[in-house]
Amino acid sequence: MNVIIWNAKGACNQDTKYHLKYLISKYKPMCVCILEPKASLRKINSLSRKLGFQSCDFDPHINHQVATFWTSEISLSKFHPDDQVVSFEVVHTVSCKKIFLSFIYAACSKHARRRIWDVLLSHNANIKEPWLIGGDFNVISSWNEKKRGRQLDDGSMLEFNSFIVQSGLTDFSSSDSRLSWSNNQQGSRRIFKKLDRIFINSEALLSLPRINTNYLPRVQSDHMPIL
Repeated sequence: MNVIIWNAKGACNQDTKYHLKYLISKYKPMCVCILEPKASLRKINSLSRKLGFQSCDFDPHINHQVATFWTSEISLSKFHPDDQVVSFEVVHTVSCKKIFLSFIYAACSKHARRRIWDVLLSHNANIKEPWLIGGDFNVISSWNEKKRGRQLDDGSMLEFNSFIVQSGLTDFSSSDSRLSWSNNQQGSRRIFKKLDRIFINSEALLSLPRINTNYLPRVQSDHMPIL
């Protein structure tokens, strides 16, 4: 099952819609999560249909930063919606196999991000099936994940790494050294960071041996899509 997660920085402009159509045509995902869609509920529902999806989840009252589309090959049931984390129980309609997906759009503030770690640790204690967590975490885990710019740490890396250790989750994007975000400046002013990543739990490692993660080329947005 292919899943695409992309901080598109606006989903409804023509160039982004064209690129989404290209990605969907090429990779045929059953589920697409768009972060920072910057669009109304009506436009998101319309975009979902135009992209060929049968179902859509977008609740601007709780989380206007995460829109999720999926095909009829799977069914999604949302639980514990939050303004930074949206989680789903996913069931394949033919095989009836179940996994869990959590999509992240983290706040820029260290203090606001702390709630994400609490929510995910709570999920981790209760989810016994394969679980994939992906999105824009808005934090790096080491200075190797940043190129250029000042090295100012407010304790965010320590808290992020503490969460990783405490959860026991595997950073499944750690083998890919590409830095997923750029500030789109030129020359020496251009900064790169690894803000987008995928985590999986031990059940996913055991039961989904063919799972893999790929960063796709950065187009339109300042973030790379994740497949």
